[in-house]
Amino acid sequence: MQEELENWLYFSHGKELKRGERREREKKTPQEEYDRWISVLKKLEEKTDKNIIIWDVNESGGYWPLISTDTDNMLERIHQYSHPDNKIWYVNGDAHAESNYNEWCNLVKPKMRINMSPLVPSIAVDIFTKRLKEIPKDHPLNGDFMPKHKKYRVICMVNQPKISRIFTLRELAGLPGFIYSFNCTETSSIQSDGSSSDDNFNEKLNRLGTFKSWKWTENGNAIEIRGCRKPKGDVDDGTFRVDRAVAFNMSNERFDQTKRINFKTPFEGLKGDNDAYHDFLPVQEWLDSSMELINETYQIKAFGLSDKTCKVLGFCKPFLVIGCAGWYKTFRELGFELYNELFDYSFDKIESFRDRHNHIMNQIKNILSLEENEFNYRIDSLNDKLEFNKRHLLEYRDKTGWDDTSQTDTMIYEMARKIDERLAVSNS
Repeated sequence: MQEELENWLYFSHGKELKRGERREREKKTPQEEYDRWISVLKKLEEKTDKNIIIWDVNESGGYWPLISTDTDNMLERIHQYSHPDNKIWYVNGDAHAESNYNEWCNLVKPKMRINMSPLVPSIAVDIFTKRLKEIPKDHPLNGDFMPKHKKYRVICMVNQPKISRIFTLRELAGLPGFIYSFNCTETSSIQSDGSSSDDNFNEKLNRLGTFKSWKWTENGNAIEIRGCRKPKGDVDDGTFRVDRAVAFNMSNERFDQTKRINFKTPFEGLKGDNDAYHDFLPVQEWLDSSMELINETYQIKAFGLSDKTCKVLGFCKPFLVIGCAGWYKTFRELGFELYNELFDYSFDKIESFRDRHNHIMNQIKNILSLEENEFNYRIDSLNDKLEFNKRHLLEYRDKTGWDDTSQTDTMIYEMARKIDERLAVSNS
């Protein structure tokens, strides 16, 4: 097996890795992450007999122009630089990687094909489980968070203001029992308890444009903006997918996009872990809520288990995800239980975000309007499933056979080993 592993070249997040080497995790801006891939990808121009594995855990998968933006084009760049005879495996955080790659190829028509090896669960699972296992046994986060008789019924937490998330808050803000945050702040500027200044929020607010009208595209996965105007003058009208960042003020009578709502956590930050506030530590309002409505990063095509979903699974909170079509089908295939006692998941088959979102909004409104005893009865009936899903999350890496590594970079060697095993079986 060691001989097989030596037959690999390993590229992870803009760096070439060597077995036995360890490197410190570096803080990089999105642009720096994008730029540093260039020197790595140029190494693919030469033909090699070694297998090549490229790991980039971007939630959208690098699928532009299929989805996302032109800075999220890892597939395009791999095909641009790679020698056509090289044997390449690309690993991202998307469970739908293979089907999305086939769609990408039909759209782009590349001159070569690579192998897609989906990583499920994503890196967020490893980060969450590692944190939970490291905290002391008597830490409050090891307490009972069962969602019984809470102050609020539904919480929805929004930082990056994507169009899809704005649509959610336009529908639900102000309804009794619903609470939300709207931070719109760079995560690097937020302290471990969630405190930060208004500077980032105001900077983004001052860049928002106005428009005369908007309408849905035919497939319901994007909106067309007309009469666009930005602070520095008119701009071209455009079509924007719902998982793009919003560039216009889309406030309505329910939701004021110019008002920042920021939550803090009652828990002390984790030592040496400045990002814990963003994706691990619950805030007080979250603790005071019975369930969470999660607006995933992408709602078109790509599936990932993000930090937001890991948190509700790991702390036993019911949730409803606004994700891609088929999100719950994949979630169930991964072995997790659905909360059918509380939700109707028939919306999962709907391809149109507009229609799928309408179904989800109606469900949340129904939950908010349920008689109190009925709501508490349904919540109480979920206890066994909540406990099962927590155990399944924490045990999932063990079930995959991956080693419990202290650095996520070393996981790339396990990915290569698994691919070697599959190749050996297919060739036997």
